[in-house]
Amino acid sequence: MKLFFTNKVYHFLTVSRFLNTIGSSLYNIVFVIYAATVFHSKIMVGVANVTMVIPTLFTILVGIKADQTQFKKKWIVITGFTQTAIFTSLAFIISKHCLLAFSFICLFNILSDMLSDFSNGLRMPIIQKYVNKKDLIEAYSFTQFISYICNFSGQALGIWLLTISQHNFALVAIINALSFMLSALVILIIKDDADYDSLSSDNELSFKEQFSNLYHNVMLIFNETNSADFIHLLLAILCLNMLSGSLNAIYNIWLLSAKIGHLSYSQALLLIEFILVGGILIGSLTPHDYFSQKSIRQLLKISAVIFFLVGLSNLIHFPLIIGILLLAFASYLVGKVNPKINSQLLSNLPANTLAQTNSFLTFLFTLSLPVGTVLFSSLSSWNITSTWITFLALAVAVFKLSASTKTVAD
Repeated sequence: MKLFFTNKVYHFLTVSRFLNTIGSSLYNIVFVIYAATVFHSKIMVGVANVTMVIPTLFTILVGIKADQTQFKKKWIVITGFTQTAIFTSLAFIISKHCLLAFSFICLFNILSDMLSDFSNGLRMPIIQKYVNKKDLIEAYSFTQFISYICNFSGQALGIWLLTISQHNFALVAIINALSFMLSALVILIIKDDADYDSLSSDNELSFKEQFSNLYHNVMLIFNETNSADFIHLLLAILCLNMLSGSLNAIYNIWLLSAKIGHLSYSQALLLIEFILVGGILIGSLTPHDYFSQKSIRQLLKISAVIFFLVGLSNLIHFPLIIGILLLAFASYLVGKVNPKINSQLLSNLPANTLAQTNSFLTFLFTLSLPVGTVLFSSLSSWNITSTWITFLALAVAVFKLSASTKTVAD
C-alpha cells in the first residue's frame, strides 16, 4: 500500500482503474436486476448472464490490440470517454421496456466490458516503466485488492442506488457514465508526467504465429525452458483455480443439510463468502510476508496441502469450523499467486507483449472456474462424500503437477 502513496504515476493509474472497474461492476448487477424486474423472465436473466461472459471470449484479441496500440495514455482517455458516451446513451434507451431496447443494452454492456479490458491492457506497460522491478509484487497485490473491493462494493452500490431511486435504471446509468468520465480525467492529470514511448504495431503475424508467441511468452513468465514442466505447472494453476472457484458452489449445496453452529443458511453462506474474500484480501495486502517470498511452485504445493486438509476435514466429519479455518488460510495463499504471476509477467516480458499475454492467462484461468463449478455442483447435488473425495484427488493432482526437477526462481 506504501507504493500507492509514494509513486505518483502508479497512484493515478490505480485511481483510474478503480473508477473504471467499479463502473463495470456496478452496472453488471444492475443489468441482471433490470432483466429480472422488467421482463420477469428466467430466459432474459439467462441472456443477461451470458452477455456478461461474452467479453471473456475476446480477451486475447483485445489484449493483442492493446499491445499494438500507440500512445497508450491517449487511448486510455479516449476509451474512458467512449464508455461515458455509451452509458449516457444507455440512460435514454433503458427507459424503453422492449426487446429492441434490451438488445441494445446487451450490446452496450459487452462493448463497455471489452473497452475496460482494453484500457487495463494499456495500463500494463506504463506500470512496467514507472514501477521498480522490486515493487511489482506489491503493485499487483494492491491492484488485486482494489479489484476485489470494486467487484463487491460496485454491486452493493448498484443495489443501494436502485433501492433509494425506486429502480431508476437511467439514474444508475448516468452515475456509471460519470465514473468512466472521472476515470479518463484522472489519466489526464498524469499526461505530462508519464511520457510513455509509443510502440509500433506488428500486424503481419498470423494468428497461429501469435498463439505460438503467447505460449513461449508464458513459458518466460514462469522461467521455464522445459515444455513438459511448463505444461504441468500451468495445469497445476488451472486445477488450483478449479478448487478455489468451486468452494462457493459446494458450500451452497452442502450447507442446505450441514450446519455451522446456530447460523441460518443465509448467515452461513455469508460467513463462507467473507472467509473466501477476506483471505484473498489479506493475502493481497501483505506482499512482503514470509509466503510472498516463495516461488509459484512452492505456493502451489503449500496451497494444495491446505486444500487437501480442507477436503479431508470435511470428508471425515470434523467440526465445520476446522475446515473453515483451513479455508481461510487457503484463500490467503491463493491471494499470493496472481500478484506473483503478474509481477513475473512485467519482469520478464517486453512492453509490446504484456496485454496479450496477460489476456491469454486470464482467458485460461477464467475458463477453469466454470469447469470446477459445474463439476462440483453436480457432485454435491448427487453425493457430498464423492464431492470431497474428488476434491482431495484434485488437491493431490495440484501437488504432483507442481513438482519439478528444476527450481523456479522467485
